[in-house]
Amino acid sequence: MLSIQIAANIVKEVNSVIPLKINIMNEKGIIIASSDPLRIGSFHEGAMRIIENQIDEITVHYDGEFDGALQGINYPLKLQGYIIGVLGITGKYEEIVKSALIIKRMTELVLENTYSVEQKQLQEDVCNRYLSEWLNGEAKNITTDFIKRGKSLGFDITIPRRILVCSFYIPSNSQNLQTMQIIEQAEKYLKKSVSNLDPLNLYYKAGSSLVCAVTAISDANVETLAIELKKQVEEKFPVYLAIGIDSKVDNFEFIQTALIRAQKANNACMRTHKRDIRFYDDLNMEVFTDEISELTKQEFIHRIFKGFSNDEIRHSMVLLETFYDLEGSINQASERLFIHKNTLQNKLKRIAERTGYDPRSIRHSSLFYIAIYFYRDIYDSMQNL
Repeated sequence: MLSIQIAANIVKEVNSVIPLKINIMNEKGIIIASSDPLRIGSFHEGAMRIIENQIDEITVHYDGEFDGALQGINYPLKLQGYIIGVLGITGKYEEIVKSALIIKRMTELVLENTYSVEQKQLQEDVCNRYLSEWLNGEAKNITTDFIKRGKSLGFDITIPRRILVCSFYIPSNSQNLQTMQIIEQAEKYLKKSVSNLDPLNLYYKAGSSLVCAVTAISDANVETLAIELKKQVEEKFPVYLAIGIDSKVDNFEFIQTALIRAQKANNACMRTHKRDIRFYDDLNMEVFTDEISELTKQEFIHRIFKGFSNDEIRHSMVLLETFYDLEGSINQASERLFIHKNTLQNKLKRIAERTGYDPRSIRHSSLFYIAIYFYRDIYDSMQNL
């Protein structure tokens, strides 16, 4: 079926090269796109005759010779051997015939390219759905028929694989059109890179992430692969690539468990500044904090920082996270924060006085570490608290 959007794009593209009045009619003889907007929606009898009688060309010698038709030439638009619409070029035959044939070929090329892109997208959607069923389904659903269906699509899910969940991040306050375009380009590049490393590697789009099922099995090999993917993407695009890696499962039927673990590892990656690479087996409290509600996390933060404004909480989090990242080194933390070490000491002392918990105490530091982790997790929501 010839869509209105595709027809309108064809008219616009052709008219940018050849300034003749053209119309595109659908399979019912209705003008759905035209150089003359006033003609859109009207019936074209000449087009209908071409469709009904499978005619290769109809010349309209004068306006009104056919209902709704103006003087000009009309050709069938064929795709895969079927007439899907009609192309009309308005004007005197002898003045437009040479250009008309060029326009017809241009239109067919655009249609063929559009069809090819749509078919490719359709195939990708089918593959996405199958891989989603496999990775998100239960082991009992992985039947012989399901495996055969995968092989008909070019997938052998019985091959041992590891799961990577990849997410893109651009340091920006807003997700504008340019940011979205960069991420889209980076994602396409990542897909190509995954396939190039091994044609047996699989991937599918899951929300804003790309889930990859790769044939690298050992931790060392899958880490090498992840490092290479991250390097390739970040060298080519102004993005961070966070990669969460599963904990190996023994059987392809239990791949859902691997996906859940890789997603947890990816969530942990996205909470760090570098958006780095994390193995599920290296996670600590991140394993269970996803199960804690955002409201509970907010309540915990405000219990620790009772009486603090949102800005004060934010500044305290930056200071404390830097302090703990540098293993409690006053000298290194003050250098990174661009403040004097005495100023840092005073700020830590002030936090201890106001909260009742000393950031320099081993016993109390665990509370601040949890608060930092929760804060990272709900940073966007904290802006509205």
